[in-house]
Amino acid sequence: MTKLSGTDGHLELLRSVEGELRRLGDDYSVPLAARQPEGLSRLVGTGWFFRCEIEWFLVTAAHVVGEFFSVGDKKKTKPPESILLVPGINDAMVPLGGKWSISDEYDVAILRLESPNIVNARWKPVTMADLAPDESESEYPWYHVAGWPAEYSVRAERELAGDKFRFTAQAEPMPVGDEFDRKTRIRFPLYRNEFGTFDGQKAVHPQLFGISGAPVWRVFDDGNRYRPLLAGVQVSYLDRHTVWYINVIRWGGVRSLIERSVPGLFKSAERLVLR
Repeated sequence: MTKLSGTDGHLELLRSVEGELRRLGDDYSVPLAARQPEGLSRLVGTGWFFRCEIEWFLVTAAHVVGEFFSVGDKKKTKPPESILLVPGINDAMVPLGGKWSISDEYDVAILRLESPNIVNARWKPVTMADLAPDESESEYPWYHVAGWPAEYSVRAERELAGDKFRFTAQAEPMPVGDEFDRKTRIRFPLYRNEFGTFDGQKAVHPQLFGISGAPVWRVFDDGNRYRPLLAGVQVSYLDRHTVWYINVIRWGGVRSLIERSVPGLFKSAERLVLR
């Protein structure tokens, strides 16, 4: 999805890679569910996996993590009774265990997985080679998001049925008063009254609850060639009535948590990539 009045050249390019954009969501955007006392699962957010050498991490928004712990549990090391569920092989819901690291400042969180083997046959992890430059851009890039809105989900025994919401939009200058720190954040608009398909047909978008934590991809390189790179984590949005400005934390916020969780790991992986 994109704003209907987007540039014709980019719309044509987006149409040509629509299948690749769809696979980004299918391969990387993970629905996160909380097990309920009655045995059903409730969708609470979106996440993605990051592999750094042999370590696997689940990445999401910090406020999503609050759904897995009791009020007042400040340690947040492991959800009680394996309450965090994600789709595994054949999309059967499986519990994830590990240790959380959380940044309230950036509203991002990582879970260092105890057993990646229960998900590595189903999901692709983002790797060092997939990361966009962690710096503000001089131009206004196009971004793609695929997340799991609660509005689209259906609860069922031992599984979570539903669908993703995908949208692609170009960053643009923010209105006066809504300026932000471009070194650590990204913002781009979702035009609510001009929302439509790549073919110019109007479409209806859902409420965004459930998309928090989704991976945000920068989809074109400086030469306007399709090359998706992970830019950050979707954490919130600004409601400006006819426009929702998607608020993203650059992946550097995730890096700081990984360095805190496993000191030296990220720098070691960087050296391997540079070689």
